[in-house]
Amino acid sequence: MNRDLKLYLALTALLALALAGGGVLYLSGEARRQQEGIRRWREIRGEYMATLAQNVQGTLKDAKYLPTRTKALTNLRADRAERVKGIFLWKRGEGVTWQDGVSDAVRDAFPTNARWHAVGTTSLSAPRGWTAPVSNNADIAVAWARLGGGEVAALEVDLRDNLTGSNPGNLFKVGFSIIALLFMILLFFLWQLVRAAQLARMESDRKTTFIDNLSHELKIPLAVVRMKTERLLAGKVTDPQKLQAAYQSIADENGEVIRQVDDLLDLVRTGKGTRRYARGVFDLNLVAHEAATALRDRFPPDGLGVKLADGDVRVNADPDAVRQIIRNLLDNAAKYAAAKGRVDIEVAHAGGWARVTVADRGDGIPPDQRERIFERFYRIDNDLTRTTGGTGIGLCLARCFARDLGGDVTVAARPGGGSIFTLELPEET
Repeated sequence: MNRDLKLYLALTALLALALAGGGVLYLSGEARRQQEGIRRWREIRGEYMATLAQNVQGTLKDAKYLPTRTKALTNLRADRAERVKGIFLWKRGEGVTWQDGVSDAVRDAFPTNARWHAVGTTSLSAPRGWTAPVSNNADIAVAWARLGGGEVAALEVDLRDNLTGSNPGNLFKVGFSIIALLFMILLFFLWQLVRAAQLARMESDRKTTFIDNLSHELKIPLAVVRMKTERLLAGKVTDPQKLQAAYQSIADENGEVIRQVDDLLDLVRTGKGTRRYARGVFDLNLVAHEAATALRDRFPPDGLGVKLADGDVRVNADPDAVRQIIRNLLDNAAKYAAAKGRVDIEVAHAGGWARVTVADRGDGIPPDQRERIFERFYRIDNDLTRTTGGTGIGLCLARCFARDLGGDVTVAARPGGGSIFTLELPEET
C-alpha cells in the first residue's frame, strides 16, 4: 500500500472518529437537556395547573352564553396547544354538555350526577382547581372553574414529563446505535477501498510478471532464429538436409513468436469486446484431431491419447477459435502435466452439447484456484510454474473464446489424481 493511500485512509478514519465522537457528545448533551426539562416540569407542574384553572375562571367570568363560552375556551386551548388536548362544559344532572377533543378517560370520569366531586379535591366549593389523576391515569389532569348554576368549564391537560413519549436514555441509545452503524458502514467502505487497492496492486504485479514472462517467451525463439540465421549467413551449414532442418527450425520458432503476439492481440480484443469470429458449421472431431496432431511432439511417445466421437460432432462456431482453445488446453497439459502421465483428449456428444475433455495426471489444481487460473495473467505460484515457461493468458483466452461462442471451459479434479479441462459448445442438430 503506497504512502498516499495510507495517509488518505488515516485521515478518513480520523474524520469518522471525529464524527462519531461529535455525534455521541451531541446526543449526550441532548439527553441531559431533556432530563433537565423533565426535572423543571415536575417542579412547576402544580403551579402550571393552578394558573391554567385561574385562566379558565378569568376567561369565562363575564361569558354568559354558550357560543361566547365555547369560543373563549377554544382560544384558551389554542394558546396552550402544547399541553391542552381537549375542552368541555359539564352541568349538574346532565354531565358533559359540550366537548372538543376530550378523551374517553376524561369523559368517563365525569358522568351525569347531582354533584361533581373532582378527583384530588374535597368538593367544588372553591371557584377553581384541578384534578390529578383522572381514572388512575397519571398522564391526564383536568383544570376547571365553576361558572355557577351547577355548570363547570374544564380543560383536559397532558401531564407527561416528555410530550414526545421518548425516554432520554433510550434516545441516547438509539442515536448511539445509529452512529455506531454509520461508523461500521464507513469502516466497511474503507475495507473495500483497501481491498480494491490490494487487488489493483496484485493486478499490477501480475501484469509485471506477465511482461517478464512474455519477454522470456519471445526471447528464446528469437535467439534461436538469430543463431541459426547467423550460421546460415556465415555459410557454416552446407548439407542439404541440415539446411532444410535449419530453415524448418527458423520457421517453427518464427511461428511461435507469431502465436505469442496473436495471443496478446486476442487478449486485448477480448478485453475490449472487439474480437470477431468467423462462424461456420464444422466437425469438432476434425478440429480436435488437427490440434492434437500439431502439438503431439510436445508430449512423450504415447503420452497423448486421442479418442474421437462416433460420427460427426457438428458445431456452429469459429473453427480457428475452437482450434486455439483446444491447443491452449493441450499446451497447458504439456507444460504442467505431461511428465506425470498420459494426457487424454476425447470428443463426445453430451445431451445437446459437443464436449472436448483434456484429462491429465498432473499435480492437480487446488479447489480455491480452479476459477482463478482463468483470470488474466494468473499463474499458480509453485515450483513447477516457476520453472516452466508461460504467460498466464492461454486459459483466459480459452474461456473467453468459448463463452463468446455460447459455450464454456471449466476444470475439475480427475479421479485418481490430475485435472480434467472441459470445453463445451452447443451442438448443431
